Amino acid sequence: MTDTKVPYHADHIGSFIRPSSVTNAQDEFDAGKISKEQLRSTQQAAIADIVQKQQQNGVRALCSGEFDRKYYFSGFFENLEGFKEVSPVPWDLARLNAAPIAALKKAGKQYPMAAICDGKIKWTGSTYVENWKLLRDTVPKEQWGECKFTMPPPCYFHLRLAKGKCYNTDVYKNDEEFFGDLAAAYRQEIKALYDAGLRNLQIDDPTLAYFCSEDMLKGLREDGEDTDKMFEMYLKAHNDCIADRPADMHVGLHICRGNFSKSMHFSEGSYEAIASRFFTHLNYDTFYLEYDNPRSGGFEP
Repeated sequence: MTDTKVPYHADHIGSFIRPSSVTNAQDEFDAGKISKEQLRSTQQAAIADIVQKQQQNGVRALCSGEFDRKYYFSGFFENLEGFKEVSPVPWDLARLNAAPIAALKKAGKQYPMAAICDGKIKWTGSTYVENWKLLRDTVPKEQWGECKFTMPPPCYFHLRLAKGKCYNTDVYKNDEEFFGDLAAAYRQEIKALYDAGLRNLQIDDPTLAYFCSEDMLKGLREDGEDTDKMFEMYLKAHNDCIADRPADMHVGLHICRGNFSKSMHFSEGSYEAIASRFFTHLNYDTFYLEYDNPRSGGFEP
């Protein structure tokens, strides 16, 4: 059997439905009714409970359910120097031809938040180590290696924001400059997490799966994008973010078609369109893939 960097051969994505205690506390925090410390206390209790349930049922990796953040994609970008949070996202800032944005607008919903780059990107200290500790500290040190932490992908807002709105062009002349500085911030964050004991990281990226969808590709082309170059740029951004990671750190990539409210998904299409580039160009240890269902297809030749 091939050796792996993690002490098990079955895994799960790690996102759970947030309990009402967490969502209510988040609402109260947003309304200024409770402190950050009170919100953290509620999150910690919920994470301890979900970790206990995973252990009782023999489930690994041990995950926080992402109870430590408001959205699975929040908590990193908006805390880097050079980014500002916009919440909710006005339609004139959103890429209306992008599948997730179009689906939300059709459903009468608005994209909840985005982080827009309006200055030079700089990592000034970890944004996620305290979140990781909420999970890490639920188990003894010898079990830290069984825990998994998740982060959003570097291309998350670049695809969802309207062309030219992701970053200020007075700051970055092109996408390559923008992703270069963003990747440097990722590498610093990953090192900080490693130094705090993390050995298993998962990047959650539904964005890459959208390149399996002809409807999505059509919308991007209508926006003036070269979809092949865009996909290659995103693959490079991923690799640059995880470059130089420690040899004993496992980093996996999860891609899916979206799983919004009541399992609402945003794209369909088999992996055939991206497989040769996806599997040969990306430098991840593990791929967590949705397949063998009507919206994803399988891996038939």
